[in-house]
Amino acid sequence: MLNRNPFLQWLWGHGYEEIIPPTGPFAAASAPSPASHAMPEPLKSAVAEFVQAAQAKELAARLPASQRSAATKGADAAIEMLLDEWCGTPPRRHPWPWPGPPPWTWQIVSALSFLAHSLEAGPLREELLGIASQAAAKATGAGQATHA
Repeated sequence: MLNRNPFLQWLWGHGYEEIIPPTGPFAAASAPSPASHAMPEPLKSAVAEFVQAAQAKELAARLPASQRSAATKGADAAIEMLLDEWCGTPPRRHPWPWPGPPPWTWQIVSALSFLAHSLEAGPLREELLGIASQAAAKATGAGQATHA
């Protein structure tokens, strides 16, 4: 019985670690923090808003034909508003004062793509991939007409 071994109890009491599971102070200090690689809170809410808009568009496609058009237009408008807000060109709600797309655009695109590929093939997956590609195009200016 290892739990009653006085030598091991003395070692654990003085900061040494168990082999399995590590419970000593050195294990806690050396373990990577899951929060250190987490997406910042505003970007989590942005991705959640894109997912909700994609779900609304998917549900709109299942409505009767008399209601489908208005619901799809509303979902498309919500997606476009979110794209302008997070990934569009200035002025936008989340300012980025330097040239080029803001860095969070790529985090949003990556999160949407990752989420889409974690779903089974279907309309929601395709819609999320479509939103991710629209966000990338809007951030790079590929979706805008050039003026000569």
